[in-house]
Amino acid sequence: MRLRIILAGAMLSLGGCEAGNDNQSAEEPGPAAAAIAGAGAGDAPTDCSKLPDFVPLYADARVETCVSGPASEPHRESGTLVYTTGASPEAIIAWYRDKAALDGLVPALSTPSLFSARDGGKRSMMAVVETARGATKVTLNWGRDT
Repeated sequence: MRLRIILAGAMLSLGGCEAGNDNQSAEEPGPAAAAIAGAGAGDAPTDCSKLPDFVPLYADARVETCVSGPASEPHRESGTLVYTTGASPEAIIAWYRDKAALDGLVPALSTPSLFSARDGGKRSMMAVVETARGATKVTLNWGRDT
């Protein structure tokens, strides 16, 4: 009897943990997911005039989103750029690795789908690649001191 009560209590307490630490179900996205889902490519700004020189675009980049602005830290700005290309994910990662070295950035992380580099705390960039609808989708995040 005592074991049944303990097991019943354990099952009830686990019932609220089905979708992670935030207790949201898979059908109920959180605020960040809702914001991302609500910002289609047609709604997102694509002005890349503030893109730093250490975060270049690949030759055939088709920009979907390009945003930048002040970061949460004082005297720092950051941005995110999303584009698609016909190049392979491997070619994109290799290209950003080479460009970072030419710009004096030191590699921080590198996997087949991610490359990041930085120059101390002054400049940083990260490229994440994925295959989407027959193309390579590239998400670039960058930050720099102002």
